[in-house]
Amino acid sequence: MTGGTNTLSLLKDLVVSVKTHGAVGDGMTDDTAAIQSAIHFAEQRGGASVFFPAGRYRTTASLRVATSSVGLVGLGGASVLAPAGSFDTIVFASTTPATFIYYNRLFDLTIDEQAKTGGRLLFGSYNAQFLSERVVAYGGWSGASFDNFNNVSLSHLRLTDYRGGAGTHYLKLSGGTNGVSRSDVAYLMRCVFGGSMSLGMRGLDIDGFVHTVNGWACHFVNIGGEALHMRNTIAAIEGPAFVTMDDFECDYPQLECVRLDVGLRVQFNNPQMHGSRERSGIYVGNGVRTCTFTGGFVSGSRQAGIAIAGQDVVVSGMNFRANSSAQFGGTLGSYPGILVGFSSRGATVSGCRSGSSDAANFQSSGCQIDTGADDFVVVGNNFRQNVAVGVVNGAGVSSTKLVANNI
Repeated sequence: MTGGTNTLSLLKDLVVSVKTHGAVGDGMTDDTAAIQSAIHFAEQRGGASVFFPAGRYRTTASLRVATSSVGLVGLGGASVLAPAGSFDTIVFASTTPATFIYYNRLFDLTIDEQAKTGGRLLFGSYNAQFLSERVVAYGGWSGASFDNFNNVSLSHLRLTDYRGGAGTHYLKLSGGTNGVSRSDVAYLMRCVFGGSMSLGMRGLDIDGFVHTVNGWACHFVNIGGEALHMRNTIAAIEGPAFVTMDDFECDYPQLECVRLDVGLRVQFNNPQMHGSRERSGIYVGNGVRTCTFTGGFVSGSRQAGIAIAGQDVVVSGMNFRANSSAQFGGTLGSYPGILVGFSSRGATVSGCRSGSSDAANFQSSGCQIDTGADDFVVVGNNFRQNVAVGVVNGAGVSSTKLVANNI
């Protein structure tokens, strides 16, 4: 009996139920103040899990966590937050500017944002060792956003049918917004974004000095802009650096599956991309330095399968077929499977298949090399069955421009 009492006492120290602070969870009562009271109680105790028993919790203002070691925890599909209005649904940020909070958590919650008219699902600022697992959210305005963070891990995050349009995103990672700060490490695992399309809305937006992003088995479908966009529009001292994506999957974005305007040491392993409605499947801009795509495929893009304008871009073992598609109003035979652009330097294309017998009337060529491209190697590829020839080489061949042993 004594052991049971001690266990109960320990649980009371570790877990704070929102219902003990007055939350009703009937889907009609405004539970904002009660939930915030439970969060504040957990903060005063130096940290605890704020628990949402089975129910539907209506909120009309942001739920704010401002100290370390506080988690919001539910029972998966049985614990539903139902925000209504224009605000950020959940905020993890200290009330002291530029101050980190540590070890916060978001687990096993379902968030129905169909009654939102603006704001983000989640905003985190100066978070360290943040962990989120098994969160499902749908119908909202804009998704999750983390700025100037240190080690954020998002696993089994599923955000669907968001509708904010241009300027919004499913997930945004940013750093360096004050010029000199940065974000360190983000881990993304088995995340799903998309559903019904909202034109202009990005999937994963990496903006500014984000040092490291590692993603595995993330899926994007019907994204209204780019599924993944790397850029530096916030004028950070550096752009995104070390980004690795394994088993990246994308279907039917409005723009590119992957658009890299800037980046340093970017790696995609076994990407699977299909159906860019307006542009190329992959665009590697001239602000990119050292980028590798290995394995996987790009098909059904309206323009080229991949367009390369950056430096030291390696494409190996990939399959490019049925690009230059007419499915969304494009013109068959207008674009190649692989485009080595005029500003590219140090591009290597090897062991790729670009073109196929069952889609021979799509791509203009297996590979097109524009005049001005330099220091490239295009060797050991299979470029059969395109509208024109296998390789269209406008840059010529010299000791630093090699095109050889292609079928």
